[in-house]
Amino acid sequence: MPYASKEKNKECIKRWTIENKEYIKEYNKSPKRQMSFKKNSWKKAGLNMDTFYYVYPIYLNATHCEHCNVELNDIKNHKNQKCMDHCHATGMFRNVVCRNCNATLRSIGKKYFQN
Repeated sequence: MPYASKEKNKECIKRWTIENKEYIKEYNKSPKRQMSFKKNSWKKAGLNMDTFYYVYPIYLNATHCEHCNVELNDIKNHKNQKCMDHCHATGMFRNVVCRNCNATLRSIGKKYFQN
């Protein structure tokens, strides 16, 4: 029996996605899925993945920036968005900070490590 064409598979996936939007939305909110999203984004950012399961609970429980003590939130691109500060040379976790402090610390780090 011949396999379905790639185009037909794409159509089936698209139809299933449209029909199951609510399921997908709820699934993406699950703690397990949120941890997976965070793990992938931190891996792309250069965090040492050997320490992920140690760092993740610290990140989740952080309520205030460890640098300026402002209250943190999870709103994307907000100046008080919760960020994971890490050394870009080694990938080691340093602190949970606000987006504003993370940008400041990053620029200081670039100056410090330039030749």
